[in-house]
Amino acid sequence: MWTRVAGLGVAGGVAIGGGAMIDGVARAQVAVDPPPGFGSLKDVPVPSPAGLEHFVRDKTAAIALGKALFWDVQAGSDGQACASCHFHAGADHRVKNQLDPGILGKDSVFTTPLPSGGSGGPNYVLTGADFPFHQLADPRDRNSPVVFDTDDVASSQGTFAGAFKAVSQIAIDDACGPPDLSIFHVGGLATRKVEARNTPTVVNAVFNFRNFWDGRANHVFNGVSPFGRRDQAARVLEVKPDGSVVPVAIALDHASLASQAVGPATSDFEMSCTNRGFADIGHKLVGRIPLVNQRVSPTDSVLGRYRRLSSEGLAATYGQLIEQAFEPRYWSAKQPVVVNTGSFTLEEANFSLFWGLAIQLYESTLVSDDAPIDRYFEGDPTALTEQELRGFDVFQHKGRCATCHGGPAFSAAASVGNAQDAEHGLVERMVMGDGFVALYDNGFYNTGVRPTAEDLGVGGGDPFGVPLSFTRQYKQYVGGTKYPDPFQVDPCTFAVGTCVEVTDPGARDAVDGAFKTPILRNVELTGPYFHNGGQATLEQVVAFYDRGGDRRGEDRNDTTGFGVNPTNVDPDIVALHLTDQEIADLVAFLKRPLTDDRVRWEMAPFDHPELTVANGASGFELQASGAGSDGRAHDATLTLPAVGAAGRLPPLGPLQPFLR
Repeated sequence: MWTRVAGLGVAGGVAIGGGAMIDGVARAQVAVDPPPGFGSLKDVPVPSPAGLEHFVRDKTAAIALGKALFWDVQAGSDGQACASCHFHAGADHRVKNQLDPGILGKDSVFTTPLPSGGSGGPNYVLTGADFPFHQLADPRDRNSPVVFDTDDVASSQGTFAGAFKAVSQIAIDDACGPPDLSIFHVGGLATRKVEARNTPTVVNAVFNFRNFWDGRANHVFNGVSPFGRRDQAARVLEVKPDGSVVPVAIALDHASLASQAVGPATSDFEMSCTNRGFADIGHKLVGRIPLVNQRVSPTDSVLGRYRRLSSEGLAATYGQLIEQAFEPRYWSAKQPVVVNTGSFTLEEANFSLFWGLAIQLYESTLVSDDAPIDRYFEGDPTALTEQELRGFDVFQHKGRCATCHGGPAFSAAASVGNAQDAEHGLVERMVMGDGFVALYDNGFYNTGVRPTAEDLGVGGGDPFGVPLSFTRQYKQYVGGTKYPDPFQVDPCTFAVGTCVEVTDPGARDAVDGAFKTPILRNVELTGPYFHNGGQATLEQVVAFYDRGGDRRGEDRNDTTGFGVNPTNVDPDIVALHLTDQEIADLVAFLKRPLTDDRVRWEMAPFDHPELTVANGASGFELQASGAGSDGRAHDATLTLPAVGAAGRLPPLGPLQPFLR
């Protein structure tokens, strides 16, 4: 128990005790009571869907199934696993063939040359000199002359794509048609397509109320797609007591991770050939040995008990794991069922259900709640150095970071709407950066990273014509239009007009160009940063915020504007005028204090099987060597060794930040 003593320049109460050695320097023991909203992540319950037991009968087996599916390259059409883009602290730190030309803004032409003088484009190897993607004559003045600018995005390479033909019961790769050579190619050879947004980490993602940068992974899982009840055609198949198989609608709340998981598996940018369905994936995998050609450590914290003696793969098939993990009503029918025009077993037809829930349960174990900041909030006064304490003070006050990155997970999007959040609602009404009032989705902000017209973020829509934004759904509800997406708006949480209902469906909103606030835990390991991957280092990120973002123009008319709104900028995106020392202190706080060493060293639960990932094509940005089938360039590869529960033992070292 620490006695509060006020007035030492840091938020919260302070207590002074005996001396302690920190980095070899003696200092007083000073402990800060967690400021409002902060605290150890250990104290936050991990969200779990109500009614999960109706589907899952063995949670341990389901977690093992989810981990196998997540890391297995057999799941993709051409060697892509979920982990292929989430293998480094839950994110992706590759530098070769990681550029997208900005296709969400309808751009299909790569910027060239880049600041380093390199050509950029497909198969290019990024260097530190290529960052940031928006460079100014005076980095502290957002309106100073632009030295370099690109709408290219640093993201993750995925699939070659091509039209899906059939899965193989033997080969890892599916049979697919020729790849599209319109954008991603070198010298007439196809390179892997690159996604249009930077890859977020899956570590701690279970705390996000919605997932993906634009929030389209709904908090309700329908068993089929990312869109919850918006997808009114979504059905899973269930065996009834009389043996009949009937389609049923399901709605599992607090299941955004499951909604997210079913997106990439059929995406022709991420894991799949075009038009491959989940039943096809089930048909491919149900009878297979998980991780068949990938080594599994005998001490793997989840898969070690399932491992084959050969050290590669597991001893049970995917079908056997499904039948152990899930209730028979979802897989036990003998008669075939028709999905689209194909005939499948029930186990294959419901594969999206098993995939989504199993991966959610596995990813729910990836919680990094033992960082120095957790130990500090738990009462250890030696957990942070003096510089890190000063950085935390900047984080909360002059730096304005805590207004969007509050809470134990350090993200407004990570607590909003959950049971532990009684203070904030899903929709907020407050004064925006131009001094006028607007509604917006809590946890989603336009910070002026790129012009809004390039990517609308949560201001976009789903495939059914429904706004992704809860704010816009709320406004349309006020106007008499109702949607199936369940959510609540409490006007008593509004900062402006508290407890006053919105009655005007044309009320101003500020959702265009707004993106989910990322969780900052382990952020030193998860670069490049922002939804466009345009900043390579945390120093560059802090410089971005210090100058008030990269928007151009005045506060009431800038590049964050779109449509009728001349600006959508968040009110905290202003010039901060931090000193060099304050910048150094803030960066120091963002690094070691927020990083769980279990993540840094891949110790359980962050251990994993062996994984080989594509690392661009053999050759260089202007030349790719070796044509594979249908004009595909040969992959260059990186192989990550299997890591057991004890982590990255010698000769492996700890995970490194981007570009190390």
